[in-house]
Amino acid sequence: MLNTALFFDMKKLLALLACIAVPALPAHAGQKIGDNIELSGLVEVEASYSEADGDDSSDIVLAELELGIDAGITDWFSAHILFLYEEDETDGIEVDKAFASITPGDSGFFINAGRFAQSIGSFPSSSMITDPLTLDLGETTQKSSVALGWNKDAVKALVSAYKGDIQKTGDDHINTWVGALNVNGELGNLTCEAGVSYTNNFADSDGLVDDFAGGETDDLVGGYSGYVVVGLDSVQLSGEYMAAAEEFSDGTRAGSKPAAYNVELAWDAPSPLALAVRVGGGDEYDVDNQYGATVSYDLYEGVSLGAEYLRNENSDDTSEDIFTLQLAAEF
Repeated sequence: MLNTALFFDMKKLLALLACIAVPALPAHAGQKIGDNIELSGLVEVEASYSEADGDDSSDIVLAELELGIDAGITDWFSAHILFLYEEDETDGIEVDKAFASITPGDSGFFINAGRFAQSIGSFPSSSMITDPLTLDLGETTQKSSVALGWNKDAVKALVSAYKGDIQKTGDDHINTWVGALNVNGELGNLTCEAGVSYTNNFADSDGLVDDFAGGETDDLVGGYSGYVVVGLDSVQLSGEYMAAAEEFSDGTRAGSKPAAYNVELAWDAPSPLALAVRVGGGDEYDVDNQYGATVSYDLYEGVSLGAEYLRNENSDDTSEDIFTLQLAAEF
């Protein structure tokens, strides 16, 4: 049960975040700083309170700072750079993405070469503050990679290859590939997007890589995901499922097939208000059940204030209730 102290702390957090929000200025996504260069950025400040089996804690963090640069060099060549800082997560400011793209005319074909996140899992744009469990399980640390793909009309397909942090015992090679296919369409006010992806080295994800001592395994295990997003006017329903293709043979998860799912229903009200609810869970993963809701309000163009309640019921029979307030500014 939540105690009354929780609500007093939440009042303090609300007052604090309200003070932070006062000096916020209007922001606009993407600012031209030259004929062919565009600058963009994101700042997210979060205040949180959590209670886990009688123990409580609170914190204020700069949850995310992004600074992006896009350069259109010619009609065929472009470059993208994204710097990232996450308090308590990154070691200072990191180069999150840095890649060059070749897009021959309007053929639809493209080549991306450089550092970027892999496409295992789509993690449909979440309306919640906290990342979905599918992203926690399957997101990959950015790798230096080469991706070949085709993106035209309603279809996007790609294959990428890179050297994973998880290697077969005794190997030191480019050993990991990812394939993804996405389609989308519209019918009147109804929109739909769906996709699938696969990797031959699921252990290389952020959620699993630390489970293998020395970064080695006897056998690489594949992983797959599928998602669908359906929208009707201002309402959107999204869902994704991700899992290992077979049991791991070694590491701390030997004999298990970790899986996670996430379902969200979001409503972008005909006002600055937006609402979202989530139901998620895992199988042989860290969280068995997750559910919660978020309400957000657009203070200015590009500036929003959100509040979220999230409950996790964990695989070790513990549980936690988390309240988060977020001020986000995008330009």
